[in-house]
Amino acid sequence: MKYTFNATITPHDLDINNIASASAVLRYMQEAAYRHLTVCPPTMDELRKENKVFVISRLSFSIYDELRFDDNLEISTWPSESRGASFPRSTRATRNGRIVAELVSQWALIDPVNKTLWRASEYKPDFEYEEPIELDLPARIKIPQGMELTLVGEHTVEYHDVDMNKHLNNTNYPDILCGFLPTMEGKRVVSMSISYLREAPLSSVIKVYCTKEDDGAFYLRTVLPDGSANVESRIVLEDIRA
Repeated sequence: MKYTFNATITPHDLDINNIASASAVLRYMQEAAYRHLTVCPPTMDELRKENKVFVISRLSFSIYDELRFDDNLEISTWPSESRGASFPRSTRATRNGRIVAELVSQWALIDPVNKTLWRASEYKPDFEYEEPIELDLPARIKIPQGMELTLVGEHTVEYHDVDMNKHLNNTNYPDILCGFLPTMEGKRVVSMSISYLREAPLSSVIKVYCTKEDDGAFYLRTVLPDGSANVESRIVLEDIRA
């Protein structure tokens, strides 16, 4: 079952290039999923009563065009058949009938009390699954062997970064990561993949490592104070149209 809602790009979504930033686009697309789970049983509130909470594990998205102030988007989202402990979801944004962005994401259903995983057989949605979007992006991030990442800076997780769980919100990562690339002026994100490995709590200081592949793609890894990996990402940029 597909769920659709309309969104409009606001001035607060625009970056240094006067286009919607990667985080802004991702927020609208995840808002569609959030809205879907507030109206289609079992709703998020119903799941919480069963100690079930969706947590994102990885995503890949492509942005096919520059999105500007007052652009109207129709955003559709739908889940696909779940297997094991992985719950896939696809999301597509169109502008004037043309596809401008697509997102595929994998989620886990966890018990927040016991920190255990629920399996697909323990989730009974009251809707039919749809076929997933097939993106020309790697399903998993794999930093090439022998590629050395260089420390490019640190980020302190602050109030404006976190959600109600006091962890860095997953939709904030794209803009944070882009801030550690050589420059975003005159550039836009064409595609981005993120693997969420561990949460970054409020006040933690994460180290950011980066390298550039021969084809121009950037690989980034953020590391928590205990030395464990926080997220890994692959980002592809292109020049803004003149």
